[in-house]
Amino acid sequence: MCHPTLHVKQKSLPEQTKLSGMSTNPKNLPKHIKKGHELVFSQQDLTAREANLFGLMVANMKPEDWDNQGKTPEYRFTASQLSEWLGLNNRAIGSQLKQVVSRLASRKIGIIIEKQGDTEFEFTPLFKKATYKDRVLTLIPNDALSKEYIEYNQGFSLINTKSFLGLKREYTKRLYEILSRFKTDGTNLKPIEIDDLRAFMGLLNEDGSLKANKSSFKNTSVFLSRCIKESIEELSEDPKTSKEILFLESEDGLGIRLHKHGRNIHAVEFLYRWINNANPAQKLHFEDAKRNITRLETKRLTTDEPLTTEELELLSYSYRSIDEDDKAAFVDQALMSRQSSGNGDVTPELVDGDDDDKSFLDKLAELERINGAKGY
Repeated sequence: MCHPTLHVKQKSLPEQTKLSGMSTNPKNLPKHIKKGHELVFSQQDLTAREANLFGLMVANMKPEDWDNQGKTPEYRFTASQLSEWLGLNNRAIGSQLKQVVSRLASRKIGIIIEKQGDTEFEFTPLFKKATYKDRVLTLIPNDALSKEYIEYNQGFSLINTKSFLGLKREYTKRLYEILSRFKTDGTNLKPIEIDDLRAFMGLLNEDGSLKANKSSFKNTSVFLSRCIKESIEELSEDPKTSKEILFLESEDGLGIRLHKHGRNIHAVEFLYRWINNANPAQKLHFEDAKRNITRLETKRLTTDEPLTTEELELLSYSYRSIDEDDKAAFVDQALMSRQSSGNGDVTPELVDGDDDDKSFLDKLAELERINGAKGY
């Protein structure tokens, strides 16, 4: 498979006791889930709830957790935390999680590596143990995967935890992890072979055959529709991820370009751009955004000189800074069309502009009416 370039103490713990790697405040959810390249591009089959629990553990995992003289780290979550973060009934956490944790404890992950023209693979259980007692869920990761859990030298996905937990479908969660691998300038996700995508989505057995309960996915059209297109649709409509990722339309559909040998589809290229992946120090104040928008839109509407790529990026940033996301989306689509071979990545963090006077936008709209509509 070709890659596109994670001693239980038997005593009761009060629910507000500080637990390994966790805050006592249920609202203090880690901002990111950090997964190394091999973990992201691995063969795994997790349901949406299993993926949520696994993600919570990885979000709280730090490299130094594995430096405790060979002792396996433990990750514990109170019923209050699980209820707050996963939207579960706080009075019945155990009954809601029993089957989920049982399945999760038996799951394996397949680390697949292409090496010197051959394929190396290793399937390893994710956990040593998983228990729920005294309203505390304890997850103990498998030591054999310690390197995969904390190895970041090949790069990593920095996954927005709240966005990840908010997604409903397991295939959408997996795609979100994969797209999160490439957010920075100069990096992009190369086309992925269909069989590799099937593996990443958890459809294959260890021998590479389709799982018995996934036989319908042998049909490439069914696979693309249910695993890829419906996932992109959820990402583009979800209140959080729709403000993080912009997908470009193509003749093959939203967010994808299909690569074919004759009439057979052999790979999928994802057409997307991260919108809000900024350094928190980079912010546009309302007046700065207003000046940028007025200058650039006036140039677009009153001259024959097209806006440069840098000007389009600045215009998009400026619109988003004053919460004009719809207008920014038009600019982003134009930018992506112009740069379809790469992914723009750096965008200033949004600031609240609700209290500022946006009447200048009405003047620009009138200017466009007078001069005629022009594309970006």
